Amino acid sequence: MKRVRWLSGLLSAGVLSFSLATVGAQVAQAQRPIFLLELNCVHRGFPNYQEQARDVSIGREIYTSRLLIWASNGAGWTCQLPGGPASLRIEYGVADGDGLPPAKIDVYVDGNQVASQVGKDGRVNTMLVDVSNGKSVAVDIYCSRATNCSNKWYYFFWLAIIPGAGSPGSR
Repeated sequence: MKRVRWLSGLLSAGVLSFSLATVGAQVAQAQRPIFLLELNCVHRGFPNYQEQARDVSIGREIYTSRLLIWASNGAGWTCQLPGGPASLRIEYGVADGDGLPPAKIDVYVDGNQVASQVGKDGRVNTMLVDVSNGKSVAVDIYCSRATNCSNKWYYFFWLAIIPGAGSPGSR
């Protein structure tokens, strides 16, 4: 009888461990960042970007970009969100010595502007925007000034939705 209880307890512990491991793996998968352009997106305007890894110096440090956007034309996307709590994380900058004005980024959720930022020179700029429960997100990226927005790139290191994470503050 003791052996049956012991085997029953061992089997129960094994089933519980397997269940927790399966749920944990599903949660980890659901919370992985999603590169914005992996979503169902519509690009607005001239196709003036490249999805390309490139090393760049910003503030005398090396970073590897994932997306390059041509400064003279800017870029914009409207993308369908996966639903539920989520944040949009954007990290971007201008290469040392380019002399390019910083990028201006506007973010809209369901057609309403929820954030705007003009980057600063010589550093990687970060935006964290709450997009929780939105149906769509639009991101507009363009030169912050009317002049000197010539044949150079804005470099993006993060442009991703982080499911399950609402940002500080609310929209």
